[in-house]
Amino acid sequence: MTSAFSPKLVPPGEGKTVMLFGVRFSYKVVSADSGGTLAVMEVEIPPGTLVKPHSHSREDEFSLVLSGAVGVRVGDRVLEAGPGAYLAKPRGTPHAMWNAASGPATVVEILSPGGLESYFEELAPILAQHGTPPEYYELADNYGITIQDDWIEDLERTYGVKL
Repeated sequence: MTSAFSPKLVPPGEGKTVMLFGVRFSYKVVSADSGGTLAVMEVEIPPGTLVKPHSHSREDEFSLVLSGAVGVRVGDRVLEAGPGAYLAKPRGTPHAMWNAASGPATVVEILSPGGLESYFEELAPILAQHGTPPEYYELADNYGITIQDDWIEDLERTYGVKL
């Protein structure tokens, strides 16, 4: 899986960006930049937004909150993470993140191994159809992602957020 890779600099504000329902995914390190070992994205979550609950079967996910505050459910634990907080979300563990504050939150997401960044690129045109067409779940399955739809109503009601 790993191969040689070259040094790379991604200046602030640069890198490919994918928008999913107002959530901005800015690619900083893609799989090809790391020999497949990881991918790094900067994710901006607008106020009042829930990032769809899910789990990964292929990647471990690590987060660093840069600004704002996010609520997080990892398995059965609910936490609040502010600037400087780190989170570990092991593969196979359902998790969700939301921003219940009045300003945006920015989180660095590190995925190991890399490769999941392609998922977001393929997902954007599917979500542009609005709703959740069957292709949404098929794509998630292709990437080893399980969507936790059964969490959504409770998280929205409890924390006053929406997808």
